[in-house]
Amino acid sequence: MSPLIRAVERLADALLIFLFVLIFVLVLAQVVCRYVLASPLVWSEELARYAFMWLGMLAWSLGSRRRSHIAITFLSDRFPAGARLALGIAAQASIIVFCGLLAWHGVDLTQRNLDLPTVTLPIGFALVYAIVPAGAAMMVMYAAIEIHDLALGRRTGAATRDYVA
Repeated sequence: MSPLIRAVERLADALLIFLFVLIFVLVLAQVVCRYVLASPLVWSEELARYAFMWLGMLAWSLGSRRRSHIAITFLSDRFPAGARLALGIAAQASIIVFCGLLAWHGVDLTQRNLDLPTVTLPIGFALVYAIVPAGAAMMVMYAAIEIHDLALGRRTGAATRDYVA
């Protein structure tokens, strides 16, 4: 694995941990301030929601990296090895197409919101939406790596423990 890909993975892992802790602290602070101090924080719920959006997109790519997404293998398990390999490559290619479109439209969405501020936070919506193309690009990267591994025979293409789309 290249050092650049490993650096992206480490950054994503660190962001996932940070975002999870941030969400926990924000929600806890909101509950304490609202019910104990009777003075709710007006910005914490919005920040927690945006952090959750980032967490979801990064966790989606983490699931792909670890090949831990659910796969229904009822039919593919009955195919010969060559057909399973072709099916695995086709599945990853479809992920690349879908995530490529998602990244394309995510960039457009981010650009359209460059000057739109959030309601209670001093950040723009472009920062909130920037995770859409970033997360989709990470998914494209992992799908391309998976196709490369399948083509080189590092994976069999079986959609069981060895391969999960």
